[in-house]
Amino acid sequence: MGDYNHSMRNQFERSNLYGGQSFIIGGVDSQDSHLSNVPYADGAAFNSRLQDHESQCLPDTRVDLLQQIVTWSNDPSGACIFWLNGAAGTGKSTIARTVARTWANQKQLGASFFFSKGGGDLGHATKFFTSLAAQLVYTLPSIRTHISRAIEENPDIFQRGLGEQWKYLIFQPLSNLKEISLQSSVLVFVIDALDECEGQDDTRLMLRLLAEAKNVIAIRLRIFITSRPETPIRFGFRTMPASAHQDFILHNISLPIIEHDISIFLKCELQKVQEENCLTEEWPGANVIKLLCQRARGLFIYASTACRFIKDPLWDSDESLSLILKDAYVGQSPTRDLDEMYTRILIHTMILGDRHKRNLGRLNDEFGRIVGSIVILFDILPLTALAKLLDMPVKTVGVRLRCLHSVLDIPENQEFPVRLLHPSFRDFLLDQERCLDPQFFVHEEKAHEHLFVCCLKVMSKHLHRDMCNLRRSGARINEVKDDEIKNCLPHDVQYACLYWVNHLQRSSVELCDNDRVHIFLSAHFLHWLEALSLIGKISDGVLIVKALESTLLCNPESANSDLRMMMYDAKRFVLLNRSIMEAVPLQIYSSALVFSPGMNRIRCRFWGQAAQWIKNKPAVQKDWDPALQSLEGHSKGVSAVAFSPDGQRLASASLDRTVRLWNPSTGGSCGALEGHSDVVTAVAFSPDGLLLASASLDRTVRLWDPSTGASRGTLEGHSDYVYAVAFSPDGQLLASASFDRTVRLWDPSTGASRGTLEGHSDYVKAVAFSPDSQRLASASFDRTVRLWDPLTGASRGTLEGHSDYVYAVAFSQDGQLLASASGDRTVRLWDPSTGGSRGTLRGHSDYVRAVAFSPDGQLLASASSDRTVRLWDPSTRASRGTLEGHSSPAYAVAFSPDSQLLASASGDRTVRLWDPSTGASRGTLEGHSGYVRAVAFSPDGQRLASASDDRTVRLWDPSTGASRGTLEGHSGYVYAVEFSPDGQLLASASFDRTVRLWDPSTGASRGTLEGHSDYVYAVAFSQDGQLLASASGDRTVRLWDPSTGASRGTLEAHSGYITAVAFSPDGQLLASAFDDRTVKPLTYRESGSQSTTSLCLLNVNGHWLRLGTENILWLPPDYRAQCQSVRHNTVAIGHTSGRVTFIELDLDIIPHVGESFRIQLPTEGLTKMQHQIYDEHRLALSDDR
Repeated sequence: MGDYNHSMRNQFERSNLYGGQSFIIGGVDSQDSHLSNVPYADGAAFNSRLQDHESQCLPDTRVDLLQQIVTWSNDPSGACIFWLNGAAGTGKSTIARTVARTWANQKQLGASFFFSKGGGDLGHATKFFTSLAAQLVYTLPSIRTHISRAIEENPDIFQRGLGEQWKYLIFQPLSNLKEISLQSSVLVFVIDALDECEGQDDTRLMLRLLAEAKNVIAIRLRIFITSRPETPIRFGFRTMPASAHQDFILHNISLPIIEHDISIFLKCELQKVQEENCLTEEWPGANVIKLLCQRARGLFIYASTACRFIKDPLWDSDESLSLILKDAYVGQSPTRDLDEMYTRILIHTMILGDRHKRNLGRLNDEFGRIVGSIVILFDILPLTALAKLLDMPVKTVGVRLRCLHSVLDIPENQEFPVRLLHPSFRDFLLDQERCLDPQFFVHEEKAHEHLFVCCLKVMSKHLHRDMCNLRRSGARINEVKDDEIKNCLPHDVQYACLYWVNHLQRSSVELCDNDRVHIFLSAHFLHWLEALSLIGKISDGVLIVKALESTLLCNPESANSDLRMMMYDAKRFVLLNRSIMEAVPLQIYSSALVFSPGMNRIRCRFWGQAAQWIKNKPAVQKDWDPALQSLEGHSKGVSAVAFSPDGQRLASASLDRTVRLWNPSTGGSCGALEGHSDVVTAVAFSPDGLLLASASLDRTVRLWDPSTGASRGTLEGHSDYVYAVAFSPDGQLLASASFDRTVRLWDPSTGASRGTLEGHSDYVKAVAFSPDSQRLASASFDRTVRLWDPLTGASRGTLEGHSDYVYAVAFSQDGQLLASASGDRTVRLWDPSTGGSRGTLRGHSDYVRAVAFSPDGQLLASASSDRTVRLWDPSTRASRGTLEGHSSPAYAVAFSPDSQLLASASGDRTVRLWDPSTGASRGTLEGHSGYVRAVAFSPDGQRLASASDDRTVRLWDPSTGASRGTLEGHSGYVYAVEFSPDGQLLASASFDRTVRLWDPSTGASRGTLEGHSDYVYAVAFSQDGQLLASASGDRTVRLWDPSTGASRGTLEAHSGYITAVAFSPDGQLLASAFDDRTVKPLTYRESGSQSTTSLCLLNVNGHWLRLGTENILWLPPDYRAQCQSVRHNTVAIGHTSGRVTFIELDLDIIPHVGESFRIQLPTEGLTKMQHQIYDEHRLALSDDR
């Protein structure tokens, strides 16, 4: 839990002894603030508070094994990993603590992490590598600078995937150590109970990453791991080279050796009992020790539990010993004696412990509610939080637990967590074949149902809007102090928010309309998202919502239920808004609600909670479009996308020279792969998902390990740009296509060249293998598709028909069809066996850049420079829909392996995820068919004018969004519009080199002003309306009389394109901006005396609508500004899609934002504003030139 399991910034002090010196995790000095925010899993270290009462190996026990481990760590040629595996209760953790202490005393311990199922951050991998890094800062001071620099250069590293965290926080800092004294040093990581880490994929990934320890040169890094021999872990070790790990199976040690060690342990522990209770020196006797050893059956957990029970001061030691030594249980189970001991302890403590025996029914009920909950919790909780969650008095819970110290760790401080002493106790209570007494058997489904109901009650009681009293809609989560979050969202509430659906899924509860879940979500869905945002768990929320929807989908009776439809809308809502909800909690009630489709149930149910300061909400589409979410992170256009074979990762290639990995389920970034020195043009996963190939304009192909981000080699040989890569389905070959007019084949396992295919007479743009790996198709700018035998390199035919460059090819899943995409705006289908044409798909209005078949063969997707993705039925060639949303050309498309997702890459720097099954049309506002370049309000605010690349000016009613006419006449892009001060004229500037005047009330033309010899970029009226200025690419500003159209002069003061022009309010100055990044005042005097202007600084800056410098409303990708205009409290935003959005605000009621942002600006302040105008025009200009 984000709040309870403290990070370093909580300043939670914890002593940790390394060679007699203590350090404090969290007590970071002020010299390095980056390290103060490293997330740390409380209790991870071997000597943390949670490990205080855990034992270590006694002298003369585990002698041979401990010596073998020490020898391994000091062997320069030894394996980098030692895996100690054994069954439950065989003493793995005790050995881990012992060797950790030994290495700490020798100053060889780098860090330790003791996993614990149900232990919050100790039960999963989220804070695994960050916790190791936090400890390394103190155990290896010389690494401090390297880790700090990594955080500074990668500020989002704590939100990235495990591979990125290992690379930047552990591997690279260790590799960068330069001290000569370290060359022969040993550094050991101790990782205990890896089997208790949730998530099999995470477990396998951690093992793959840790195996890279062998590649650390500066220091000899060793990894000591303990676990049960679970299948995922065994599989993880099998995929490593045998030389990378040394294994030891603990339960294979001969029984006499184990009994010898258990005997020493029993003698030591029982001697303490004898001394504390003044018993005779002979107590308990050799025969008793021998019998206990036999009962233990090689399980140290039996011996340790027996000793804890005998030592419990609540009971008589002899009586407890006699209870354990009662007649042996008859049975064949290897845990029979352990099970019998657990049963006897429970009977003695919970039943016989109640001397009056009058409330056995209530005692049994309370045992089930309290202990039954503890053993199935997904996170450890303090006793007080547990009591609140169960809605029971703290005193009652404390009394019922005080007799169970032999099986539970129950701290005296009730603010510390209660936890199991050993997982075998959980296994016993939940297994009816082991726990034979029905009084204690915990029915897992019923226990989960009970906790599910408790979670709903806690959330319903505590959740509400703005729980931390942030007030400001733009307040970021990193501005909120941890203590404030903890006070507003205590441990029990955080637990409920995170795990209520986990308990629901493991119960027998059937969901239906108007049940507990439906009622809760209808009242608190947004409040729940806010709580998850505050505790940094929005990505978890995405998975929780998806899990809830999956639960409903599994129930046929819920097909038409309101709850099921609500959960579909909830999933779309969180996917669309994940990034902003993660960073700015209160945007849930403003941006997320306001911009969500008008008919979705989340908007309809919670519309009353939408920000009231947004008076006139923007027009939005009616229903969800096929785009599930936009993935933002690249700093330039995205050129290609590819899903991993298991659908768990999405890779994107970009003009920013990087490859990014994403989690398509949540939209979260999993890291960036850097190494190419030029644009990355293509990416492809190997069939087994273990390799990722990327192609680049740097003329190379790079291979990567997608799980770790490590480079696996660079393939060199092409003499020009490499534009495409593809693995053969059998994984034996990798093909690359290049502008050197060849296709090259490579062995991906070795990087060796396997041949060069020559034959095209122009650039080769794409390659694709047939499903059986027997054919390779290549597409070329020579307007042909060629087929090859990849094994021999022989040509198998040339497919001709396209009238322009061929950009892409793709085989259908069954190999019966080949699709090709061309600059002739068509997709062609071919029979690859005969080369015959199977049809032409027409519909795109610009180059078709990419094609992809869905894995189920039902759809074909094509991406085009017309900014759309089209879906087709490949069998009938019928159109199945057009996906609109990108604001720049779409360069690539890829289906997920299950055909449920479609990813598209665009020059607008985003990757969009779509639901290809719906193909629902977008509910867009009617308007322009090209970029909207400028918008302007009339002086009275009754009209808005917009200028567009579609060569028109449109007039709108800003109060309703209704169109009020289209002004046609320009023969080129219209780049600017401006109303005269009296609102009687409208001027428009165009790339057709003219300025046109219009009557905005009738739409009639009032004249054309000709004289410029290049594009006209801007127009401006003087304050009295007597002059009109126009700025042009011909390096002049022209002055006109707007009433007659007569020229009043030409100002030549620039040496480059003039992109903006404005009169000062007093009419004394005319300023112009141009492309050499300067703004120059031009002297021109007009009558007027106004010296200041009152401005309300409502503005659009990047992704935000701002008031002054305060972010108030986040703009989703589809609503970002190509241009903007503000009048009073209304902003009009023009979009590249051709739409115009109006937003009217009530500035007086925006929390914490009001009159302080209404300021008086002197006229000289306008020069700075002109710089801003220049920057906006410069940005737009760069898109066109």
